[in-house]
Amino acid sequence: MGARWKLIVMSVLFLLQGMHASAMGSTAEGQKLGESKEQVVTEPTQSQLPGNRLVTGRILSIRSNQMEIDIGNVKSLYVPLRPAQVKGQTFEVGQPIIVTLNDHNAVVDYHHPNERSDHQVLHGRLTTPLTVGLDKAVIETKDGTKTLMVTDRAKGKLSAIPVGVDAYFLADESGQLVDAQLASPEAVRESGQNNKARIKGAHEQVRATFKGQGGEGKLKIAEAGKEREVPFRPPLEKLDRLKPGQDVVLLMDDQGYVLEIATPEVAPAR
Repeated sequence: MGARWKLIVMSVLFLLQGMHASAMGSTAEGQKLGESKEQVVTEPTQSQLPGNRLVTGRILSIRSNQMEIDIGNVKSLYVPLRPAQVKGQTFEVGQPIIVTLNDHNAVVDYHHPNERSDHQVLHGRLTTPLTVGLDKAVIETKDGTKTLMVTDRAKGKLSAIPVGVDAYFLADESGQLVDAQLASPEAVRESGQNNKARIKGAHEQVRATFKGQGGEGKLKIAEAGKEREVPFRPPLEKLDRLKPGQDVVLLMDDQGYVLEIATPEVAPAR
């Protein structure tokens, strides 16, 4: 009996140890996942556009021109260092960071958790097409006309908003536009009608074969057997779904930048 009871006690202890280890593992996993928090903006505020997501992550590495951030996904998020350098911000590996993603899942901004966002939302309409190079936007608001410079990462969205359509515009701490979006379903319909007419007559369509992403902000394509790189204006929808060797139709602006991509399988959003 003594040996039998000893065997039973050892089995119970072994089982309890296994349950404890499993519980500790689940707790550790939950703590790791809990490091990433997300806040979704549903209505426009003084500093955020509807559809924006504020994601809390942790800095994994810092290279010469970008930061790698863990936001709880399988793949890390990479953000450029230039916006921080322009604003005089410094970051270190291991620090928490809040990243703002827009409705196209593109990075709009990032900052330390204890820093207040000094972004400003403007409600108005473009009064003229963007200037050559898409550098300047003239916006009519209830407080008067405002002329603002457009950052590179916002040029794609600004170029898709027609003149006179109701929209929200997001300016950063330096007064530059970093994002924009249409303000209502009516504005979306109006924009679609205006864009169809504008795109057919104002932009060049280039038929090519997609070869992959090139240097920063560029695509590799092949035309008539010759390969070259072309710049694009982010965010470029459907880009993550393209595969090398796929036939594409590139919608190019008059500066030679890709505004949109279409393929038989991947249709551009309208």
